[in-house]
Amino acid sequence: MPAHQEINSKSDFESAINSNSGKYVLIYAYENQIAPRAEEYAEKYKSTTAPYKVDVTKHNDAKQWLNISTAPSAVVYSNGKEVTTVEGMDPSKMQEVAKMLEKGV
Repeated sequence: MPAHQEINSKSDFESAINSNSGKYVLIYAYENQIAPRAEEYAEKYKSTTAPYKVDVTKHNDAKQWLNISTAPSAVVYSNGKEVTTVEGMDPSKMQEVAKMLEKGV
């Protein structure tokens, strides 16, 4: 069973980032297939995060919603505001995100 909820529209995106008080919202932007590592993160941090995913090949304007230029990318929100973005899923930057997610909001 996938760990992420799928975002299929801008209203899904807005609802996701604004409706999860008490947890980070973690959105993975991907092309065609989500990486297994992304699923591992979602499962590992499910107590502190609400994980979502969006396929930017199906939703052309998703990069604009997320303010990114490339996929894969991870964007973390808290209380409707962007906390951090990791374009290209750089491993060292994702380690920083992991530390943040471990602590929770």
